[in-house]
Amino acid sequence: MAERIAIWAGSSLPNIGDRLLAAVTEAELSRRLPDARFRHFCPWSTAADPVPLWVDGAGNWPGAGSFDAVVMAGGLWSGPPFRHPIMQVFCLGPEPRAFDPGVWVAWHGVGLQDDTPGAGRDDWRGYLEAVRARIDHLTVRSAGAARRMAEATGVSAGVVPDPSFALPPAPARSRPRRRRPLIGVAVGAPGPNAQLVTHLVGRNLTRPGTVDPALCVPPEQVLAEASGPQERAAGLGFMTELGLTLVELAGFADIEFITVPNIYGDEEVGARLARAVPGARTREIRCTGADDLREALARCDLVLVSRYHSAVLALRGAVPFVAVDPFWSRRNGTSKLHELTGELGLAHRHWTHRGTQATEDLLEVVERALADEPVEAAAYRDMHVRATAAFDRLAEGLRAARPRAIPGRSL
Repeated sequence: MAERIAIWAGSSLPNIGDRLLAAVTEAELSRRLPDARFRHFCPWSTAADPVPLWVDGAGNWPGAGSFDAVVMAGGLWSGPPFRHPIMQVFCLGPEPRAFDPGVWVAWHGVGLQDDTPGAGRDDWRGYLEAVRARIDHLTVRSAGAARRMAEATGVSAGVVPDPSFALPPAPARSRPRRRRPLIGVAVGAPGPNAQLVTHLVGRNLTRPGTVDPALCVPPEQVLAEASGPQERAAGLGFMTELGLTLVELAGFADIEFITVPNIYGDEEVGARLARAVPGARTREIRCTGADDLREALARCDLVLVSRYHSAVLALRGAVPFVAVDPFWSRRNGTSKLHELTGELGLAHRHWTHRGTQATEDLLEVVERALADEPVEAAAYRDMHVRATAAFDRLAEGLRAARPRAIPGRSL
């Protein structure tokens, strides 16, 4: 019997990373399970495909009884306490132990959202214990996520690369010898805005009985924290030093802003920065496909990136990058980009603004990166090998889960 696999992700969102994770997960599992049938689910969807996703307190969801397995395609785990209540769905709803008892559940390479508070209350830890108990195959993409799960539940999780690293390395692209290096800038908004918070909270999308308010941070508090004096000072410091550095770089390099539309408003931030840098040009990417962004990055001698999957795509194309990171968390002492660059052995390519101080001079970081020997291709190959092995193990788990299937509706 063909496996019936539900892929849960943010695949309806206008974000390259969310759509990339869903597509890569289906492609990699299809290669290993050629007879499998797939259906995509997303809690923000308002169309038939992907199917709008919800989970209620009784463990019901739109695909209950119709699937052999649910696979969370990477993405983020962000609570409790959840800053965005709709994210409870990726933890199997308000009562995880009640979730669809006939279906095999996998978290595959799930990350920990930047600045997620610790599970400091007994009921929050109990909730995570219930999540861990219900998941049959659990892997996370960073040591920080594994540590947080172990602290809350006493059970460790395997650490694997982000699923997007399963994409094969891109063919090497020769770059012309230039008198002035071409530096690409794919830098987005330094923090959440009201539009993003409202979208992620999903007030109009949350069905009755699918959210436990006791597990959530009130949205008013989320907005207040994001706009507090320390956060505003850090964001202003980050953007000021970034802008001043780009003006200096324009003295000896050509600057090209690469803008991508998404729910964070990154294209607007890029356009504003471009207007302040003498001689800078802008390359607008009007779709949310990863190939267009990868091609734009591949033209450059060096790129500055602030989104996780922009860094992955740069690596895939063997493009040197500097992670300019506005998301470093004072609470947790790290961020997604901080952990990624550390794992790659590229901690010296990470720059951020901690409180009122930059970690080091961004211009020096960029100059060193331009002079470094290329290491990106080898770093990507190592992650690619590990990511494909992780998909192999996931497929093995799915094959073993087939006897648990409960007959139900057809896909």
